[in-house]
Amino acid sequence: MSQERRREEREDVRLFAVRTVAGRELDVALIMEARARSENLPIKSIIVLPRVKGYVIVEAPAQHYVAMAAHGIRYAKGVVPGVMRFSDIERLLKPEAVVETLKPGEIVEIVAGPFRGMRAEVVRVDASRNEVVLNLLDASVQYSLQITVPGDSVRPVRGEEKR
Repeated sequence: MSQERRREEREDVRLFAVRTVAGRELDVALIMEARARSENLPIKSIIVLPRVKGYVIVEAPAQHYVAMAAHGIRYAKGVVPGVMRFSDIERLLKPEAVVETLKPGEIVEIVAGPFRGMRAEVVRVDASRNEVVLNLLDASVQYSLQITVPGDSVRPVRGEEKR
C-alpha cells in the first residue's frame, strides 16, 4: 500500500470527541463499547489517550452514533461538536520518550518506585537501555547517593533551579 493512499485513508477517518469527567475516561469508554456492541452501533474504535484528560476519542461514520453510545452515561458530559482529523491526534498516539530529552545536570522528579517524590540530578543517560543514573538531592545522608532507575520513572522539573 502506498504512503499516499495510507494518508488518504487516515484523512477519511471520522473522529469525534466525547467530554468526560477527568479520570473516568476508561469507564466511559468501556460502557460505550458495551452499548455499541449490544445496540449494533457502527462504532469502529474508542480511544483513551493517557496524556489527554477529560476526553475519549471515538471513530464512527456519524456524530449521532457517538451521541447514542454516550447518552445516559453518568460520567459522559456530551459529544464535542465537529469532526476531528487524524492529524489532530496522531502526535498524541506516539509514546513520549522522556529519556531522549534528558541531559546530564538536569533536575528531575522520581515518579515511581521507592524514591517516588524525591528530586534528583541526572548524572548519565543510557537511552539504549532506557535507564537514567541519578544523584539524589533529597537524601538525608551527607554523601551523594547514586541510583539507576527506568527512564519512564522520572519527570523533568521545568523552571526550577538546583538546590
